Amino acid sequence: MVLDEVSKLTLDQMLQGFRAGTIDPVEVMELTLDQIRRVNGEINALYELRPDENLAAAKAAARRYGEGRPSGALDGVPVTIKDSMHAIDTRWHHGSRIHADGVVGTTDAPPTERLKAANAIIVGKAKMPDFGLSGSGVSSFHGIVRNPWGLAWNPGGSSAGAGASLAAGIGMMSVGSDIAGSVRLPASHCGLAALKPTQGMIAHTPASDIRSAGPMTRYAADLEAHLRVLGGLHRYDRFSLPVTEPSESFGKARVAVYGSFGFGPPVETAVLDVLSRAEQAVAGLVAKVASAPPPYDFDAYLPIDDMFKLRGWREHVGVAEQLRQHTPRQLFDWFKEARDWSAERIALFEAGVARGVAQTNALFEDSDFLLTPVMPVVNFPAEERGVDPAMPLRHCTFTAMFNQSGHPAVSLCGGFDSRGLPVGVQLVGRRFDDIRLCRLAAELEAVLWPGGPEAREWPLQPRKPT
Repeated sequence: MVLDEVSKLTLDQMLQGFRAGTIDPVEVMELTLDQIRRVNGEINALYELRPDENLAAAKAAARRYGEGRPSGALDGVPVTIKDSMHAIDTRWHHGSRIHADGVVGTTDAPPTERLKAANAIIVGKAKMPDFGLSGSGVSSFHGIVRNPWGLAWNPGGSSAGAGASLAAGIGMMSVGSDIAGSVRLPASHCGLAALKPTQGMIAHTPASDIRSAGPMTRYAADLEAHLRVLGGLHRYDRFSLPVTEPSESFGKARVAVYGSFGFGPPVETAVLDVLSRAEQAVAGLVAKVASAPPPYDFDAYLPIDDMFKLRGWREHVGVAEQLRQHTPRQLFDWFKEARDWSAERIALFEAGVARGVAQTNALFEDSDFLLTPVMPVVNFPAEERGVDPAMPLRHCTFTAMFNQSGHPAVSLCGGFDSRGLPVGVQLVGRRFDDIRLCRLAAELEAVLWPGGPEAREWPLQPRKPT
C-alpha cells in the first residue's frame, strides 16, 4: 500500500480492510508518520508529534484485529485534534504567543475523550491562528500554516492545520472547532468536507452556545460516522444534546439556493460557477430546488464582528500584563475599541445578533435545506489573516450566521477554479437534522464526483509557488 491509496479510502473502506486483514494498521501508521516527516516542514500544520507512541498503538490495534477482537469504533484509525482541543499531557496555545509556552492539558475535552474511547490514534495537534479569531493559518506562536494545494495560498482557519494536513494525506479525520466557520472555511480552502453540527450535538468545553466542535474529513461520506462517535450528551457540556435520528429521507426535501446574503464582500465568479454546478447536482436528489434573493435586510455580520471584538479583548486582558505585548498588532487594532464599550453599546450589538438569528430562522419556513457558497472568495495569500485587513473574519458571510442560530452546516468540495484551487459549497439543515444533512452531503458529493474517492487527487506533494 502507498499513501495515494490511503488518501482515497473512505473510513468504512479502511475499517473493513482492517477487519478483513487486507489493510494493516501498522502500515497505515508508518505511511502517515512518513508523510508527516516529509511535508510538515513545508505546510507547518501539526505539532505534539509522538511517533513512537503512535506506532505502538497501531501495533496494538493490529494485534486486536488479528485476534478478531477490535475495540472501539475507530480502532487504529489515525486522526488529529486542534490546538484548542484539550488533551492530557499536550500543550494548548490557542495559536498565540500571548499564552507564553502554552498550557499542559490535565483533562481531555469531550471530543478527545471520545476519540480515545473509540481507540482512534491521535497523531498530533493541528495548528491554528491567534485566539481563533481569523479565518487563516497565521499564528504568532506556530508561524504560518500553508495550503498544500499551493504553498503561497491560505489553508483557511481557524482549523488551519487540520485542513492542510488532511489535504496532504495525513490522517482520516481531524476534530476542529467552529465559531464563525472555522471547520467549514478550511474545508473549502483545502478541498475537504466538514460538519458544524447543531449546537451541542458534539459536546465541547468550555460549554458555548455558538462554538461547536466538528469533524473534518476528505470525504463527506465519512461525516455521519464521525458524528456518531463524537456526538451525544456529555457531563462537561451543559448544552450537549443526543444525536437525533432522522424521521424520513431527503427525497421530498425543498432546497433554497442563495448566491448572496445581501452583505459582505462580492462573491467571485468562480464561486458562483461552482455553486451553479452544485445546484444542478442537488436538483436530482430532492423534490424542489429554487434560487432565492438575498434574505437579510441589514448587514447581519457587523454585530457578530462586534461580538468577536469583545471576545478578543477579553482574551487579551485575561493574561498577565507582560504577555499582552504578544497580541498581533493587526488583531489588537481591530478589537481594541471594545475596551471602552458601555453596557448599552454591548446591548446594541447583542440586539443586532438577535435580529440576524430571527432572519436566519425564517430561511427555513419554506425550505428544509439551504445551499450556499462557503465563502465569497476562493482563497487569499497565506500570509494574510483575511480578505479585509481591518476585519479578519469579514469573509464569513455565509457561515457565521449559522453559529449564531445553531443550525447544522456541512462544507464539501464543489469544484476547482482556473488556478486549481478548491472551491467549497455549503449545505445547511434544520436544527437536529444533522444525520439527514450528512447523508444529503454524501449523495451530493457522489454526484459532483462520479468517480468516487478513487478519482480524487490530493496534493500529497505540496505545490510550490510558480
